[in-house]
Amino acid sequence: MADQVAEDHDDTVRAAHHVADTLEDHGHRLQAGEFRAVLAHNHAGAVLLSALRDVCQVVLTAIEAIDPVSGTMVEELRLEVDKRLEEPHPATPIP
Repeated sequence: MADQVAEDHDDTVRAAHHVADTLEDHGHRLQAGEFRAVLAHNHAGAVLLSALRDVCQVVLTAIEAIDPVSGTMVEELRLEVDKRLEEPHPATPIP
């Protein structure tokens, strides 16, 4: 599972860099530079959030396997994890 997540992330990063290259190839050097700056700035934070989300999901799956009765509580926690650990938008402060 972790290998697939890492591979998907790598594909996404490559695709984003391809978009920046395409912008530059079409004469939009300023926009390509701004896009690359955003990618560089957000990359580390996105990787950490993704890893934390994955770890939380693994822990919740383990709890559910140990105590199947806790299924409803685990689902509520999954929703809360997704809500709190989604990648922030520029205007959304991190609590």
